[in-house]
Amino acid sequence: MKWSKNELLKASGNTVAFDEQITFGKEAFDRLSHLRGLRDVTVSGSLHYNSDDDRAYADLDIEGVMIVPCSITLEDVEVPFQTTSEEVFAFVKVSEDEDVHECKGDVVELLPVIFQLILMEVPLKTVKPGIQAYPKGKGWEVVKEEDYVRERADEIDPRLAKLRDFKIEE
Repeated sequence: MKWSKNELLKASGNTVAFDEQITFGKEAFDRLSHLRGLRDVTVSGSLHYNSDDDRAYADLDIEGVMIVPCSITLEDVEVPFQTTSEEVFAFVKVSEDEDVHECKGDVVELLPVIFQLILMEVPLKTVKPGIQAYPKGKGWEVVKEEDYVRERADEIDPRLAKLRDFKIEE
């Protein structure tokens, strides 16, 4: 998803509309432990070039399905996502204070920006729906928080156990 400045100038009203299915190679996920893959990613929107400030303005609508690890079992979980964004691309040098993407040469490249927007949608914690058996091993097991709280409520702190024998005489 690349457009040159000349392509934007030749477009009707300096605006290009798009609606595309995109895919990301496996190498995009090699260093990401919290995102294992993407599928059915559709990007639609428009890109408008404004000659007054030499910038391109993109309105993006991104939706698809991300594959993330379950926080408990590490099995793959499919999570649908949808996000919208308005991005600005400058063809001239900009200050670091501005929230603007600097174009390399005279080309607006949306794919890296789209990938960053998707990464911001990845949930911090995902649990596979309908999980029945929690993992366990020798000397350890994963338990539900409710079970843990219930179990801890029945226990008495050994430091306070002597207080049970204490009787107030009147």
